[in-house]
Amino acid sequence: MSQNYDLEEAAKYLRCRPHFLTENLQKLPHQRMGRSVSFDETELEAIKDMFRIRPCDAQTSTNAAPLALAGIQPSKRHHRKTG
Repeated sequence: MSQNYDLEEAAKYLRCRPHFLTENLQKLPHQRMGRSVSFDETELEAIKDMFRIRPCDAQTSTNAAPLALAGIQPSKRHHRKTG
């Protein structure tokens, strides 16, 4: 039998904020008993798969990678310097 996780535990497992899960609950696999929401490990892995990003298949073209990388731009958001 697999373990069930509440919102806080699921957020920790997924390394996200509980608010993200609450806001997207209608789109995410989960269990509901009354007002209580829980997730099992299968559902958490399905959520991870939903948000997994995979690069283009490199075998389709030898020039695909340089073209794909050419469109990447740095963020305009200012980053704080640390240290």
